[in-house]
Amino acid sequence: MRCAALKGASPRSRARRRCPIRCPIRCPIRCRLSPAPRSKGREATARALPADGVLVGGVAALALACAGGFQWELRNCEPAENGSYVTGKTGSPLSRLYCLGVPPIFLAVPFFARATFRAEVVTGKVWTFEQRQGIGLGLNTSVNVRMTLLRLEGGGLFVYNPIAPTRECLELVREVEDEIGERVECILLPTTTFEHKQFLRPFCEAFPRARVLVSPGQYSWPVNGLNAWKAGCARAEVLSDGDDEGVEGLPPGLEVRILDLPPVGLSTTVRFSEVALYHESSRVLLVCDAVMRLGTPPPSISRRDLEEWADDRNTAITGLRLLGLFGVREKWKERRGYSSNGASTSSPSTLTLGWQRMAMTSLYFGQADVLSPSASFEELASRKLVVPPVLGTLVYGPGGRDEDEVAAAVANWSESVAAWDFRTVIPAHFNVAEAGSADWRAAFEVWRGEESRAYPEEDVKCLGDVREFLVRSKIIFEPANRPKRL
Repeated sequence: MRCAALKGASPRSRARRRCPIRCPIRCPIRCRLSPAPRSKGREATARALPADGVLVGGVAALALACAGGFQWELRNCEPAENGSYVTGKTGSPLSRLYCLGVPPIFLAVPFFARATFRAEVVTGKVWTFEQRQGIGLGLNTSVNVRMTLLRLEGGGLFVYNPIAPTRECLELVREVEDEIGERVECILLPTTTFEHKQFLRPFCEAFPRARVLVSPGQYSWPVNGLNAWKAGCARAEVLSDGDDEGVEGLPPGLEVRILDLPPVGLSTTVRFSEVALYHESSRVLLVCDAVMRLGTPPPSISRRDLEEWADDRNTAITGLRLLGLFGVREKWKERRGYSSNGASTSSPSTLTLGWQRMAMTSLYFGQADVLSPSASFEELASRKLVVPPVLGTLVYGPGGRDEDEVAAAVANWSESVAAWDFRTVIPAHFNVAEAGSADWRAAFEVWRGEESRAYPEEDVKCLGDVREFLVRSKIIFEPANRPKRL
């Protein structure tokens, strides 16, 4: 059929002329007002291509970022001090692979790979396993996190504070098992804090026959999920206070004291508890976050992180300088932006400065002198044991057992722990301490009401301001508005 509007027109004029009517039939010369209908499927495909391209591009970018992050973290596994640490025999990068089960925001590090360092504290009885743990996003503020392995009197091995079960970590544990001819019999999660309990379930899966114990008060926030009260491990048993002989069901030769605080903040669901454990045969006290020992050389911290923190031009110091915080801008000008790049990058003085800066930043968030923190560092390092400032300021509070039930709970717990006859204290972070009951009591004087201040006023000012803001925002509870535990 021909379009009636073009009847009688020459072929050339028909090619140039538009059809004046919207005829439903297709003109043989393809008039513009009656084009052939396009396939709906083809149109949908054409519209979908840009979205698919964005998706593919996003996935590719994420994959490249993950690959780059993995390679960067593998290069960041060298410790600042080798000491007597033992690492995995295979040396394969894949043996250090472990991806955190949280959204990939690169806030918690390492996100892709972490080395494990084993040390023997008491020959044939006590071993420690350390990994790196910290904050990324260019800050690279990291400390060590420590798991301890105890040999039980009745046979078998006891794990305190499980860490990321990388292939290297499990290999180092199996070596101890094979060496003494005994297996892991019990695993204890000694706290409710997320950075520790995130590794419980995957670690326990590697030891399916081991008994699992968790401190009381486990939760997930804002909503308690499945097995939240067991820290996500279905076969876990919640540790509870027993009679005067200690806690029910513990292996022989072990004693524990449980700190289970009243509601500290956020909600009544959020609880803070910690289990102190005494290993009688080795006279070793194990704690998680309650105390720490600050000293030199640093624990198994990344050498690269220390070198970066010694550089005045690193991300954290540059940010503080631009924001004009903690007097960094003025002091930076005085130092004229010292850079550690060059021959002195790995010198002992450079690593010492990097360790002091990073340790003080992780403990105070902003000490009196961010660029030259040696005075602040030495003040804490002079004590054999000290309650970490973040914990002491934001969780335990200002102290005074007669004024606050949290301080009273901390004081009573610390006194019960001091009754043990220990000679070595192994916390989950920083250094192992050769310390006894007197050193332990000295760390908790403020919460017993014997001292008015736990930390230097200028160093703890930033943390104090943070606490005041959280109290005003009703995120941290005060004695007057502290709710009762449900």
